[in-house]
Amino acid sequence: MPASDDIRAFRRLLHAHPELSEQEAGTARRIAERLAGCGPDRVLTGLGSMGTGVCAVYAGAAAGPTVLLRCELDALPIQETNGFAHRSTVPGVSHKCGHDGHMATLAELAGDLGRRRPGRGRVLLLFQPAEETGTGAAAVLADPRFRAVGTPDYAYAFHNVPRYPLGTVLLREGTFAQGSVGFIVEFRGRTSHASYPEHGINPIAAATDLAAAVNDFSNSAAAWAAAPVLGTVTWLRVGDAATGSNFGIAPGEASIAGVLRAQRTSDLERLRAELDGLTAQLAARWRLAHALSWHEAFAATESDPQCVAVVREAAAAVGLPVQDLPEPFRWSEDFGYFTQAWRGAFFGLGSGAEQPQLHDDGYDYPDDLIDTGARLYRAIVDRHLEAGEVPGA
Repeated sequence: MPASDDIRAFRRLLHAHPELSEQEAGTARRIAERLAGCGPDRVLTGLGSMGTGVCAVYAGAAAGPTVLLRCELDALPIQETNGFAHRSTVPGVSHKCGHDGHMATLAELAGDLGRRRPGRGRVLLLFQPAEETGTGAAAVLADPRFRAVGTPDYAYAFHNVPRYPLGTVLLREGTFAQGSVGFIVEFRGRTSHASYPEHGINPIAAATDLAAAVNDFSNSAAAWAAAPVLGTVTWLRVGDAATGSNFGIAPGEASIAGVLRAQRTSDLERLRAELDGLTAQLAARWRLAHALSWHEAFAATESDPQCVAVVREAAAAVGLPVQDLPEPFRWSEDFGYFTQAWRGAFFGLGSGAEQPQLHDDGYDYPDDLIDTGARLYRAIVDRHLEAGEVPGA
């Protein structure tokens, strides 16, 4: 069913005014204004340490389980190349992961819940900040105002996934998306005249050895990892070229950045220890000072089998095809912090076989997926609140 003109316009408004992680004040304001007309019992704003989270509460007349549905507020530091009328108005920032569409989906569901209120239990619609940096879920979970709303019994979220048929529901029990953590390694030696390199301490060998080792983690860890792991170097700098090439200086410093990924938390912790030890070993070998820092940590996103069954049944109820995934996605999602706390499931919705990939500078969320996601969410809610528990639990 095509999205209404109203929700399509709202999604495009959000798309035109993107905001980076932890800076989503304008987006949060637009969401809160929209929710005010959708009949919630309560709307909480200013959630999380960044003060931009929003949560709408819909309560039924009778007691029952609490179901949380979550979407993301933030955009990406990517310059949009599209030329359509709703293109980003913010230079260097755009919605290239579809969070504008995810927000519009929950907003559409909010209107439906206002018109057809649940008979029992409660529904929490959470518009979460800072998913892209991995800081938003933990910040909301730590907020006493959010905790005071009450503990959800079940939590669900989805992400659109390009290159799958539009509206196909993508399911996987257990790990749906890998855990990950970013790193930056700094090596510091001593510069010297390039004609007398032996008088300096050059970090190039340490930096290149470390980069090669990280990129080979998928092979070197195979003997001990419980499931596939991946290391990727995303940036490497040696010396200082800020003032242009200087052929007379042998470098004295190097920086390497990258990401470690694993399906299992225990494997990710082992990878972190391996990188820590290897960094120290190479620094000692080449007489370098060193520092290792960690950034943007994501837990693996796990889906409870019985909650996956609820999504499967809900998809059948609204006539959506289902595809079971043979392996987790390599990207990460901070919804994993919610499924660590409560039973729940994360799933995918195909956004079109010809759709540009996530984070592509020409990506745009397909409006027709908004209604699909809202109908599926409503079917999930109804299965819980009509039964009062997980069917089959």
